[in-house]
Amino acid sequence: MSVLLKQGQTQSAVARLLGVTEGAVRYHRRRRAEGAVDGRSRQVAKAVGHAEAIAQWRGACGDGAVNIAALHDWLVREHGYSGSLKSVQRYWARTFPAPA
Repeated sequence: MSVLLKQGQTQSAVARLLGVTEGAVRYHRRRRAEGAVDGRSRQVAKAVGHAEAIAQWRGACGDGAVNIAALHDWLVREHGYSGSLKSVQRYWARTFPAPA
């Protein structure tokens, strides 16, 4: 949205292109101008509470490929983890980024 606006597109043109209302475009433009941050980005992942167990599991796996679904199953079974697989995936990606 902001890229289109910077390219000189009108708010109504951006709204048509994205299939949203002009009010939505104005809202997001105003939020960006105010420097507002999406609250979801500040949420702590549920998996953080099991960081020590995740690190232990990672150490036991060595340097090979990692099966996050197996990690999630292990956390649920052995540590009573109640979060989603997606939460574990997000935690893993943030904590152990892939080498460049």
